[in-house]
Amino acid sequence: MFRNWKFLFLITLSLILLVGCGKSLDDRATNGIEAARAAFLANAKKPTEETDEVRYYKPAGFAVTEDSDAQNIVFNKGNDTYILFVNPNEERDSQLFYDLLQADQNKEIIEESTFEEAGNFGFAAVLESGKDEFELIASVGGAKMTTVSKKRDIETDLEEMMEIVRSVEQE
Repeated sequence: MFRNWKFLFLITLSLILLVGCGKSLDDRATNGIEAARAAFLANAKKPTEETDEVRYYKPAGFAVTEDSDAQNIVFNKGNDTYILFVNPNEERDSQLFYDLLQADQNKEIIEESTFEEAGNFGFAAVLESGKDEFELIASVGGAKMTTVSKKRDIETDLEEMMEIVRSVEQE
């Protein structure tokens, strides 16, 4: 009987330690913002796709849906959906999407940061979206990409999203 209790105690203790050692939301959000910053500061990826005169980089694993148009390009990756908004009236140094985010009192921002380099303005943000889900935003000038993500995917998603918005070219 003592062996069973000892075994159960060790299993419980192991589970508590494993859960406690996982990255916190703040750590994942910070890492995601830093990954987006690195993608913003890196050379823009060369566009690999075109939708209605908008050219952009499409990472491996992403698919563009058929109902996309020049202003709203919808991507799927597995079960996740990403939406790329392109405002043709905004330049690469535009802060419109950032200003709109700051003005929206209904958004609960967990972490956000702005980036500027060579006439480009960008930002990345992690927002509360629901139980265990987070809205991610990556933007450069008049291009903004959003998705709803699980905590474990924040860093990878923000990096890929910034690579996409950084690559957007319009005719």
